[in-house]
Amino acid sequence: MMNLVRAVCAATAEILFLRGVRTGALLLGAMLLQPSVLVMGLMGVLAAVAFARVAQLGQTYLERGPFLFNPLLAGLSVGYLFQPSAAALFLAATAGVLAFVLTYTASHILYTYLLLPILSLPFIAVSWIVHLAAFHYAGLQHAIVPAYAYSIGMPVYIEGLLRTLGLIFFLPNIWVGMVVALLLLWNSRIQFLLAVSSYALGTTIRGILTGTFAYVYFDPAALNFILVALAIGGFYLLPSPRSYALAYLGVTLAALVSEAVSVFWGAVGLPVHALPYNLVTLSLLYLLGLMGHQLLAKYPQSSPEKTLDYELTARRRYQGSGRTLSLPFVGRWMVWQAFDGEWTHQGIWRYAYDFLIQDDQGQTYCGSGLQLTDYYAFQKPVLSPVRGWVVKVVRDLPDRAIGSVDSDNNWGNCVVLYDERGFYVEISHFAHKSIVVNSGDRIERGALIGRCGNSGYSPQPHIHIQVQLTPELSAATATFSFANLMVDGEFCAESTPGEKAMLEPISPDRALAKALTFPLDSQLHFSLTRKGRACGHLIVTVRMAVDGSFYLDSGNAKLFFTRDEDKFMFHRLDGDDPRLALLFLAMPKLPLIHQTGQQWFDYLPISIVVTGLRRIIYQFCSSFYPHLASARYVGQWQSNGTLVGAVAIPRVADKIPISATFDNDNQLVRVSVGDQALVREG
Repeated sequence: MMNLVRAVCAATAEILFLRGVRTGALLLGAMLLQPSVLVMGLMGVLAAVAFARVAQLGQTYLERGPFLFNPLLAGLSVGYLFQPSAAALFLAATAGVLAFVLTYTASHILYTYLLLPILSLPFIAVSWIVHLAAFHYAGLQHAIVPAYAYSIGMPVYIEGLLRTLGLIFFLPNIWVGMVVALLLLWNSRIQFLLAVSSYALGTTIRGILTGTFAYVYFDPAALNFILVALAIGGFYLLPSPRSYALAYLGVTLAALVSEAVSVFWGAVGLPVHALPYNLVTLSLLYLLGLMGHQLLAKYPQSSPEKTLDYELTARRRYQGSGRTLSLPFVGRWMVWQAFDGEWTHQGIWRYAYDFLIQDDQGQTYCGSGLQLTDYYAFQKPVLSPVRGWVVKVVRDLPDRAIGSVDSDNNWGNCVVLYDERGFYVEISHFAHKSIVVNSGDRIERGALIGRCGNSGYSPQPHIHIQVQLTPELSAATATFSFANLMVDGEFCAESTPGEKAMLEPISPDRALAKALTFPLDSQLHFSLTRKGRACGHLIVTVRMAVDGSFYLDSGNAKLFFTRDEDKFMFHRLDGDDPRLALLFLAMPKLPLIHQTGQQWFDYLPISIVVTGLRRIIYQFCSSFYPHLASARYVGQWQSNGTLVGAVAIPRVADKIPISATFDNDNQLVRVSVGDQALVREG
């Protein structure tokens, strides 16, 4: 029962693009000002839930807002139209079931074929059915809205805004509108300003076009202006000047569409409701989706500010594609061709690297350079850059003499590997019969594959490497990056180096990697200190989410992490626990190497770094100045067991010193952030 209550509250908040059980509970509480409408809405939800249980649909619908808020809106619309009665209750229940069925089917169709959300389309269809059917029902009495709900003596445009906010929930009540406005302001300053400005813009456009402002503030269709702006400006798109411009364009379109559809719908006695909002929002989202627009938010959060916080930081943290390789050689090699190289790395083969060895004089060979054996790269070992399986091997082609190439077999002797993360790696130009692996072999990162040669289309001995999404030779390439390497003498945790860069791999510290492997259900105990004085404790449990990701659970928040062969990384903090945030701040990304003195960089969400009014200001301003959305982290090994660094918002805030200490067994024993520290117990 409690799961259902929480789901209904969360779904209620989601109608207005808000998140949270508490927010939804406050909205439902505000509806008690007109309890008959609320009762009808809840009847629609309960009928939909009863149907889902009879039909044995499981309970996944409880986690998806539209499956409950469409039945809720359908029931609320009945309560808005008719006085409470047995006939009205039956109609609300029937409307709720029908809205649920339409949501269940239409959402699958829309998402599967168009990648679009369902929004409130099912409710609109059901509301029209209710209106048309009600013409023949004599047992229904029209509802009477109390006069105080429409005016309390405030300026007409303010009362119009508040009535419209309440009308989104079929409660054109100024007091309900005040609650909605305050919740918008509390949850997000961006949402509040979008709601106010879009209402002002939409009513102004309608007033200008109709030639009078006498009625625009009383038109129920004005709710479309607010919903379009909230959806486009702050939920489905990353908030920015461009998304705001698109939101206001959507408001303009909604003003025209609502006027147009009201001509037909009014003739048959049907309300427009939120149809313009649905049409405009879905059309704009589909257009932007076709373009693969960068503004589209991948993972909308509970507020536009948090979406900015999360996604702008993620774009900085994960600039690569997630396809990270180790270098396929030992020693010091030079990048001969990089991405978009001027010779052969073009078109669908643009994402590839060529490596060769160069001496201090810039030569790639000794002696005359006429023999293959004169070249430094020839017969050097080539190592596996990934862990996975060998899927294809070509080993019998001859090495070409210097000055000639094999244009019929471009790739020469080559190996195609399948990485267990879901992509393929092709390495080319091996020496004749030097490949030591076979198709079907399991291979580990760093294992010997063969030796560098000059087979295929190769003017001199070198290693060619590319990533592709299919196993065929000549397949289109995909972006990738290299992990834990020196680039021109500087350490890089991850890099896509340019041409002429000198590279050298760094082997991961296996002992450190092992120490940062936390068994499932194990616990870590810390004491919390501030300025050296004990002030609390932190106990975290290692757990696994349903998608297979691991996190540290403090009871108040979850800190998600991964550890691969290259690095240990904290990804996000779900919930609110400043103690757990200290771990995130101290080492958001830790390359699994002990390279003393060499720095690495990362970015942290602004909400982890600052609090209070500063956080509100930074998050709001980050839609105009994206660099404010995240703080820069700089870390380095001061010694074999001590990591030091700093976190700062560039050009805005002072640096916060951080450190982490490991014992002789590479176990984490202490982290400090500013004047706070977590000290490992036991």
